[in-house]
Amino acid sequence: MKKIIVAILIASVAFTSCSTDFKVGADYKDITAIYCLLSKSDSAHYVKVTKGFYDETINNLILAQNPDSLYYNNLEVKIEELNNGNVTNTFVLPRVDLIKEGYVKAPGTFVDSPNYAYKLVHMLNSQRIYRLRVKNLSTGKEITGETEIIDSARAIFPITNPFTNFDKLNFSEPSKTYNFAWTGPSNAAFFDVVIRFHYQEKNTNTLVTTELFKDLPVLKNISATGGNINVVMDNVQFYKTLLSEVGTAPSFITRYVDTPDLLILAGGQVLKTYVDVNSAQGGITYDQIKPIYTNLSGENVMGIFSTRVTRSLIEIPYTEPTFDSIINGQFTKNLNFVGKSTK
Repeated sequence: MKKIIVAILIASVAFTSCSTDFKVGADYKDITAIYCLLSKSDSAHYVKVTKGFYDETINNLILAQNPDSLYYNNLEVKIEELNNGNVTNTFVLPRVDLIKEGYVKAPGTFVDSPNYAYKLVHMLNSQRIYRLRVKNLSTGKEITGETEIIDSARAIFPITNPFTNFDKLNFSEPSKTYNFAWTGPSNAAFFDVVIRFHYQEKNTNTLVTTELFKDLPVLKNISATGGNINVVMDNVQFYKTLLSEVGTAPSFITRYVDTPDLLILAGGQVLKTYVDVNSAQGGITYDQIKPIYTNLSGENVMGIFSTRVTRSLIEIPYTEPTFDSIINGQFTKNLNFVGKSTK
């Protein structure tokens, strides 16, 4: 599961006038930010819960590096499984450090260690509704949200082009196009198409070879139209995304192209609305504060509790001309790719 860290930082701006001091920050509110996407294709699920903070006297950028500023210490986090409105299972989620779970947060404004979340280990049922309950045991504040589950079964969510890993991906001519096709689950609202680009890097100084990959989002936010979906990618998009995501390398690094994977990511309607609202740009309101969308209920809450799923085809080879275009083509010839992977 891709992980998104949600936090709130209210910056203070100091104004002075001859003899009057102004209070520049609003009174503190307990604002809770929650992010969770349940996926039937995952074996473990995580609920990220953080809090807003503000201080008029202490540098808030310093506070952002303090775990106590970001995380609650006394939460009860539950997920209930519902069948026809009746609770059939209740799971109390333990707090875990995502770093120990294998998810390392990149350094930034907010504290990167610890990186707390609440963990559910349960095989989700696409015929059930799941309800999240987050309760602050110190204040009594409670937040709830519900989501359905997108089914990831191959019979319900088949990829039809490319159909198997015996097919080949042909992006050789940037001026041409490639068609992706699949049948979407009935409760999916939108899709992304991702090429997982595998490659090797060899350090010519140390002779150490490293296996790497980058996820290339070549098509985004494709609306579900019901039933069969067929979308066209301009081949040039593959090369531009590859250039952007991989980037140039030092002269002592040589790279080798490996066999890619294809990922089709499906999201529910709530997630689509969340993405649309938060990515809205342009128009008459482009310079105004964006609206905050959430499907969570409770006092002073923001974030999302929704569903997603990933279908994949593993190790679909490129055509030989596509290999050549990656290595020698006008868009990617400066990325230091010199041949095929030896793996």
